[in-house]
Amino acid sequence: MIHRHEVQTAQWSETSIIRTDGLEEFREKPEFGNRHAIFQPNLNWGEIHYDEHNALDFPNGTLDHLAKYTEEKTGIPEKWAKGGLILGGVLAGIFLLKGLGGK
Repeated sequence: MIHRHEVQTAQWSETSIIRTDGLEEFREKPEFGNRHAIFQPNLNWGEIHYDEHNALDFPNGTLDHLAKYTEEKTGIPEKWAKGGLILGGVLAGIFLLKGLGGK
């Protein structure tokens, strides 16, 4: 368990915006570790979780974290998930560049 005041420091970043379940989430910045804390709204005590990869350590940590998460949730092997994420990012980048270029 972790108290809310412990995650309201410069060591942590709030990442609740990416959650779809209404819970509040804070992640440690990469230079401090790989933990994230999850709180029910309006409660002072939350759960602490340790990740193999820090999702805030862009780009490698983010990619590794998303690939591991994809494997856990879907069963798709982590290497395949990573390849799909990279391909999706490249395709999204090309689409965005074409859209910005007006072609």
